[in-house]
Amino acid sequence: MSEQDGSLTGPPAPASARVEALDALRGFAVLGIFVINIIGFSMPEIAMSDPAYAGGGPVNDGLWTVAQVYFYGAMRGLFSVMFGAGIVLFTQRAIYPDGPIRVADLFYRRTIWLVLFGLIHGFVLLMPGDILLIYGLAGLFLFPFRILTPGKLLCGAVVAMAFLLATVIPQEYAEYRLGGDAMALEAALEDGETLTEDEQAIVDDWSDNIAPPTDEEIAAMIGARTGDLATLYETNAEAVADANGSYSLVWWGIDAAMMMLIGMALYKWRIITAERSLKFYFLMMAIGYGAALPARCWMLWTRWDADFSPILWLPWAVDQPVRVILTMGHIGLFFVLWKLAASSLPMRAFGCAGRMALSNYIGQTLICGILFTGVGFGLYGQFDLAQVYSIMFAVWIAQLSFSLWWLSRFRFGPLEWVWRSLTYWRRQPFRKGITPADKGIAV
Repeated sequence: MSEQDGSLTGPPAPASARVEALDALRGFAVLGIFVINIIGFSMPEIAMSDPAYAGGGPVNDGLWTVAQVYFYGAMRGLFSVMFGAGIVLFTQRAIYPDGPIRVADLFYRRTIWLVLFGLIHGFVLLMPGDILLIYGLAGLFLFPFRILTPGKLLCGAVVAMAFLLATVIPQEYAEYRLGGDAMALEAALEDGETLTEDEQAIVDDWSDNIAPPTDEEIAAMIGARTGDLATLYETNAEAVADANGSYSLVWWGIDAAMMMLIGMALYKWRIITAERSLKFYFLMMAIGYGAALPARCWMLWTRWDADFSPILWLPWAVDQPVRVILTMGHIGLFFVLWKLAASSLPMRAFGCAGRMALSNYIGQTLICGILFTGVGFGLYGQFDLAQVYSIMFAVWIAQLSFSLWWLSRFRFGPLEWVWRSLTYWRRQPFRKGITPADKGIAV
């Protein structure tokens, strides 16, 4: 592809520089997804969609609004983009010493272990919103796509998005109609009218599946998360099983694969390797934010204006393409900052956090499990959003500091070392300054 295509602006950057940029962006993503995940860890799920359940008041409402506009869905998208880029990077690196057959074996072994990590993360470590299982399952299907051109990869992403929209729009419209019918029937009940059996079924369906939770239901959620270990595991297993049914796995797997295909294309275009100009990334940021942030603000305003009514007809289909565009804006912003301060302490910290992304992601679950569930302090539902985000900020600082300290002494993060050893089916070198030959380790 020529420079006139706008894809390349000179010779490739050194491999170490490209990997450092990817690591730093991955670190930014793994900390960014915590902005939304910590809400699910610390308070009832309804707090993600209605700020009244996140504490209320100007400060909490403001924080909730920023999270919804700037972070919601986009950081998950960015993390998926990085996983897709990692597929290309891993297969490119492995193919030279190992050959094409060996690299396929390594890739699938690595991906199957990721599926196992996801199952442990969800069912044992009590993370109902785990993404590792989804990424592993999606990754199993993406290996053949690594050789496609960037244009074909983007076409694949468009097809995936079209499938998602085609399945979701009818479902969301049916829920909207159900809500309207149910509320009309509830009003009729209040006027003293008697409902038929079919009409009562509509009201029951609405109450059981879509309507906001009652105070009693919220109290039950808090009791389940802060109760004894048996209760906690039972309710969490139900939540994980519901979230990972066959339909959900297929749907979320395609959603993840869509962003992974974009990540593979961006890697091949040398966009997420910091190899473009500062002007390129500034324009990427300006276009991404200029298109996505006003759309996000408008969508959120309609929800505020409707007092967060669950029957507001604002389909997810509107937000899905906006989420993708916002993710591109995040990438542009990050690499503007990278171009200006690549060697700074914050960027080095992001890079270390990115090299330990698996350890940090699961570490967030462990920390929140200790803080918020009955296994530890049982603080679930006790804090408003401002207090929760104070905890989040402390976790960010701790993980960035720990990542810097750990990687100054060890070659890999703790879980990355386990994953790598399982992938190659032999113990990998761990401490810095000790070569494989010194330890008798074959790599």
